[in-house]
Parts: sequence; C-alpha cells; structure tokens
Amino acid sequence: MKKTLANNRKDISLVKRYNLFSYFRHLILLLWSSIVLFPIFWMISTSFKDSGDWVAWPPNWFPSFLGGGYEPTLHNYRQIFAFSSMGEELSREATDQAYTIWGALGDSASIASVSSLIALLLGTFLAYSISRFNVGGKNFRYIILTIRMVPPIVIAIPIVMYYAILIPYATDTLFQIRFSLFDSYIGLSLLYVATTLPFVIWMMLSFIDEVPYTLEHAARIMGSSRLYTLRRVVIPLVAPGMVVTFLFIFILNWSEFLLALTLTQPKVTTMPVLLNKFQSAVEGRLYGPQAAIGTIITIPVVILGVLIQKHLITGFSFGTIRK
Repeated sequence: MKKTLANNRKDISLVKRYNLFSYFRHLILLLWSSIVLFPIFWMISTSFKDSGDWVAWPPNWFPSFLGGGYEPTLHNYRQIFAFSSMGEELSREATDQAYTIWGALGDSASIASVSSLIALLLGTFLAYSISRFNVGGKNFRYIILTIRMVPPIVIAIPIVMYYAILIPYATDTLFQIRFSLFDSYIGLSLLYVATTLPFVIWMMLSFIDEVPYTLEHAARIMGSSRLYTLRRVVIPLVAPGMVVTFLFIFILNWSEFLLALTLTQPKVTTMPVLLNKFQSAVEGRLYGPQAAIGTIITIPVVILGVLIQKHLITGFSFGTIRK
C-alpha cells in the first residue's frame, strides 16, 4: 500500500513538472512571437495613422475604436495609390506629396511571375533528369544546393559589368545594334531564373523521387514515349510539389532587393526598390507611406504562405498514402 502511494506521488510530481515545463515553454514561445510580430503590428498600425501620430510620444498603440488614441485614416494608402504624382518638385508639406506605386507593383508582379514560372519549368525537367538518369553523378544534387547558398553580392557586380558594358559593346561591334540588359525586364528576369533554379531543382527532386519508377515503366511498356509519360504520369503526381515550389520562388523573387537595386532604375522599379527610395532627407520622414508600402509588400507573402501550408500537407502526404 505504501509502495503504491509512493508511486502515485511520484507520478503526480512528474506530471506537475511536465506541466510546469510546458507552461514555461509556451511562455517563451509567446514572448518570442510578440518580439517577432511587433514590427509587423507597428508597420500596419502606422500605415493607418495620420502624420501627427507617426512619432507621437507616448505612442498611440491602438485605434480609437479599440480604446486607443488615434483615428484610423486611409490617407497614406490614397497617397501611394495615386494615379498621378504632383510633379518632380516637392510640395510645401511633404505629407501632401503623392507617390504612385502602380508601376512598381506591376513590375514586381510581372517579373516575379514570369521568372518563377520559367525557373519552375526548367527546374522540373532538370530535376527529372537528375532523379531518373543520375545526371552529374551521385553528389550533383548537393552541389546544386551549395550554389544556391552563394551570397547575391558575389554575382551582383560581375553581372552589372556584363549587362551594362560587355553585352552592349559586343552587340554593337557584331551587329551594329546596341543591346543592353541593364535596367530591363529581360535582364532582371533572367537573373532571377538563374539564382532560383538551384532551389527549384532541389525542391522538385524530393517530389520526383517519391514517384515510383514502376508507373513510368508500365507506361513505356504500353507504348508511351518518354515525353508523354512525363506529361501524363509524372507531372500530375508531382503537381502539388510544383505548386509549392512556384509559390516559394515567387516569394523569393517578390521580396528580392539587392539584385533589383543593383541592376535596375529608373526604367524598372520593383516594390522593395521603391520602398528603399524612402530613405532620403524628405521621403525618409514619410513614415505613413513607408508603412503602407511595406504592408502592400507583405500582403502577398502572407497570402501565399497560407496557400503553401495547404499544399505542403498535400505534397508531403501523397507519397505516404500511396505507400
């Protein structure tokens, strides 16, 4: 009896320790989440503040309908979505200046979409060749991943020399036509394809490896060609993985800053580059429009993140269910 009571007390003690550890762990996670999410909260709240509340002290944390101290306004969004600016000269009040983001929004959406789609198609076929024919050898897939780890600054300056100097000089000498990829949609899209292609190959390899080769072998026995088998057998099975990969690549291209800053302006301007313009003596004080632009940049990332989560479950589970 005494032994049973001692065991019960020991079990209760272990349960209490586990509960205490669980509470402490959740407390740490909540604290860390608040630290990470606070800049996003402050950015979104600032985007709805008037100029007098941007640097108010003490800060106005919440809008008036939540018991806070500021009246929400859409003035900052009206500024950045203005269909026409007020000219090159600044107005007397900097907060009355109109800044349109339609051009940058279109540039970012088109470049990110096209480059992500091209990288996805090329990467899928390359991943298939590596998975089925062992192209490049046993360690080639790991070498591809190391290429993706190269810092963008390493290739930024050489690419500028090629785009702005060598290619125009070569085309002018050979064809009497000066052709430059600097500050162009084609040049930036090609660079995005090159920098994200290793990541596409690495991700698609994991999905293609899950497709049993026996399915392809059966299709080949029935008389299907290699291309028809790839299109009708392999692609439908790895479609969830292709969706996930495309969304990941789109997020990378949408939020990329260094290469776009180095290889563009003034003809091509992406959203991160436009946001970087608000660092001058005048625009640097426009915290409301800055926060509004930052919120517009963040919205697609959040939406795609939710979609990625859904397709990740499908992509990770279809191989297990089949087995």
